[in-house]
Amino acid sequence: MRASGNIQRLTPATENYLLSLYVLREDNISATPGHLAEYLKTLPAGEGLGTSLSTVLSMLRRMVREDLVSMSANKEVNLTHKGVLLAEDMVRRHRLAERMVVDILGLELHKAHIEAHRLEHAISPEIEARIIYTLGNPTTCPFGRPIPGSGHIPYPGKSIRLDKALVGSNYYVARVPEEDSDLLKFLVEQAILPQEQLTIVDASPHLGVITLRTKIGEAAIGYSVAAQIWMHEGS
Repeated sequence: MRASGNIQRLTPATENYLLSLYVLREDNISATPGHLAEYLKTLPAGEGLGTSLSTVLSMLRRMVREDLVSMSANKEVNLTHKGVLLAEDMVRRHRLAERMVVDILGLELHKAHIEAHRLEHAISPEIEARIIYTLGNPTTCPFGRPIPGSGHIPYPGKSIRLDKALVGSNYYVARVPEEDSDLLKFLVEQAILPQEQLTIVDASPHLGVITLRTKIGEAAIGYSVAAQIWMHEGS
């Protein structure tokens, strides 16, 4: 992994928009102003971002002028080549910050996302390089998302969302949602975390609940949460 070199540094607000657009694209969600506004609401309040549609549209128009994004006739937002490079730089710093506070500082996992938002804007290329070296070039964040520029190699097998899992099958958790700290506390307590194994005990779509077994024991989660958890097939 190479640390950010002479990458242009932007305002914190612009960096947060780039990160959000990158994540939406990563999750195959259409990056409309409405979807972007909803995602911005999941960022920590300390970021001070307005999330009204008029505020989001105003910011996007400025980013169009700065050649960071383009907007189609139906208002779908796309990162330009310049925008992609800057978004990757931002996402890399954010996910390295998450790794640093968890792996080096021992911070509880459910606090990592918020603390990373506080740190990401101030990480210089030199500090970024030191984090990478100290952590041995990590390729994913603690929640399982790939770190841009790390040389991350996707799992060769099939990936599946937990809400599509088959009863009686074994899986390894690949990725969990990071924005909801209360949900993360629950996932940590139940060992539903990247690289942990789980078995589907029961799936009841009519009740909206999936029961699974982890190394901690059995747990029940709703389908809306299960749809945000990605897994690899196991043996």
